[in-house]
Amino acid sequence: MRASVAKLCCATLAALGLGWPATAAADGAARPGPADQLLIPPLHREMLRLHGTVRPFVHMTGPGGGLVADLALEYYFDAPWKLGVELSPLVVAAAAESTGVIGQPRVRAALAADYLEVGFGLGARAARFGPSGWSMAPALRLGSLDGLNLRAELGYALIRNYYTSAVELAWSHVLAALDVPVTWRMAFQLDVGYGLDLWIYGTLGIRQILVGDGGPGTLAVRTGFGGVWAVDRFPCQYQDIEPCRGAPWVVGPTISLGVDQRF
Repeated sequence: MRASVAKLCCATLAALGLGWPATAAADGAARPGPADQLLIPPLHREMLRLHGTVRPFVHMTGPGGGLVADLALEYYFDAPWKLGVELSPLVVAAAAESTGVIGQPRVRAALAADYLEVGFGLGARAARFGPSGWSMAPALRLGSLDGLNLRAELGYALIRNYYTSAVELAWSHVLAALDVPVTWRMAFQLDVGYGLDLWIYGTLGIRQILVGDGGPGTLAVRTGFGGVWAVDRFPCQYQDIEPCRGAPWVVGPTISLGVDQRF
């Protein structure tokens, strides 16, 4: 009776995507592979994941350029949890007037199930021009990490308002990506982002698994084409141009390059 209850509980947890049940391994059952479940392959556990994407671009109307990038190092525990550090996003805009940089490094914790991830990141917002302060970013994944999935991150910044000197919690940015697999190794990927600092990007490309099955030892690459527009300053208000003086803005096409290495 107890064995039947235990198996029922494990089956329920597995259906919710909260891990591959230990009883299955004990019974000698094999974990489903990515080729068996194209859209919803299960998430591997006890895995360190290093992944990032860089989107360089050249200014179309004059000298200059820049990049929009992100980088993360994460560990997936045997239990459905994830802990990591990230730099998301890093925006660089260089023009004849000056060079601006905005970066948001954070520590992130998340409930990471097979088909759902809900997390929260806390860190700092640093800017060469404009306000700096605290960075907070809840994030969500709907679907399988290596299958069909929609990912979103909504960023906030606790900063001091230039005009009122009051500390405010302001909306900072939103990032979103959609993966649609066509084979278990390759997927189409749409990647977009927008920041209140006046930067925006969008790319369309592919993700290709070169080695591995999604677990430790897996290496995947991403590449895409799109465009980027970036300004390193909040828009001027109240006809006061001082905080916007010398702010660079650049716009141009980009080729995104990304890597996903798992250990």
